Amino acid sequence: MAVVFDCSVTLAWFLKDERTGFTDSAFGLIETHDCWVPLLWRLEFPNALLVAERRKRVGREQRLEILDNAAQLYLRTDNTVPDMRALSTLAERRGITVYDASYLELAVRMGFDLITLDRSLAAAAAAEGVPAHWPGGSTAAQVRRRYAGRAFRPATTISSA
Repeated sequence: MAVVFDCSVTLAWFLKDERTGFTDSAFGLIETHDCWVPLLWRLEFPNALLVAERRKRVGREQRLEILDNAAQLYLRTDNTVPDMRALSTLAERRGITVYDASYLELAVRMGFDLITLDRSLAAAAAAEGVPAHWPGGSTAAQVRRRYAGRAFRPATTISSA
């Protein structure tokens, strides 16, 4: 089974005040499941950390250490460059940002579940027929149960042609 992680979930793994049982359970999926992020994640994640540093939530050294640790996570990056018009249309149709639409587009295209902390993104995913998991919409225990016992499926390489 494979899942797409929204940046909000991955950030919570490193920002203590954002960690929850839900995000910890999601983190556990890395060891047993095929976990994906869109190429945008490689920009959004460090940008969010830089903003956190500017707001004095983390220091410079901590930010750099988090970036080093995040680089070691077993997250597959989808290198497909989505069509801009299709992303914009998806975002417009579902009332989300184009950035969030990139996570949803990946989940739709690949047939993967979406794990997020963003209720609007989860609602958009559900409207697109994508199974979505978020606090309150699926509990940490439900996430664990849903994926318990499922064999790890090696990922195929996805890249733009």
